[in-house]
Amino acid sequence: MRCNVQTLVGTLALVAATAGAVDAQAAPPWVDRSITLPRHDWAFDFGLGIRHLDAPNSPTGAGLNLEGAVGITRRLEIGLRTGFRFGNDGRATQADEYGRLFDRQTFGTNQGVVANPEFRIRGALVAGEVVEVGLEGRAVLPFEDGSRFGIGFGLPLAFHLGRIVRLDTGVYVPVVLYDPTWMAVSVPLDVWIQATQNLWLGPMTGVRFYHAGDRDRTDWALGFGLGYSITRAFDLKSMVLMPGINHPEGARNIGAGFGIQVRIE
Repeated sequence: MRCNVQTLVGTLALVAATAGAVDAQAAPPWVDRSITLPRHDWAFDFGLGIRHLDAPNSPTGAGLNLEGAVGITRRLEIGLRTGFRFGNDGRATQADEYGRLFDRQTFGTNQGVVANPEFRIRGALVAGEVVEVGLEGRAVLPFEDGSRFGIGFGLPLAFHLGRIVRLDTGVYVPVVLYDPTWMAVSVPLDVWIQATQNLWLGPMTGVRFYHAGDRDRTDWALGFGLGYSITRAFDLKSMVLMPGINHPEGARNIGAGFGIQVRIE
């Protein structure tokens, strides 16, 4: 795994140098960005996730998330993502999920080396200066052994409170066609504070209700995210997250992620 991580770090450094040479102008502040990409803009995300589980053998694994999206129109965006897990611990912990920076709506993956690909389409129903309302659909293809087809629907919401604060929330309902059917209702809440023109940060929380047959579970998440816009084309993102702080293992189940986003206008 050491070789893979060293290769990733070298790649990130090369991309950073390239993006910095292309455009030194800062991107719009994070709290002002819309819930869909501008028309004809591309965004590529690369994220390294690390996760520790309070489980037998206490695995700590690493994984890589790869994601791309494009703005088809001013209010319509499509995207595709997958992930790679390094070694047995990376597979056991599904660590690539923590490389999906600021997007915790992962579902339908198993413990393969390569995560099931997820296709996403998102439209902006309301694109106001203060309130944005979107409609989203996701589909997960069952390439991993033992996995099943999954589909998800979402209603993302963003509240722009002046030039300082943005609230990202919404309601997401994923369904995976296991026997019995697995489903969940997820309500995230991220509070982003624009500390400077280029730096944003804030707490990340939310609740997710799971149901499968006669089994139910509720998870309360708690975390913190931080981002920095180096150039108009290049963002750094990081987060630390405890996905089930309300359970006995609490903070002993924890993950962290660091990644970059490269945009092409």
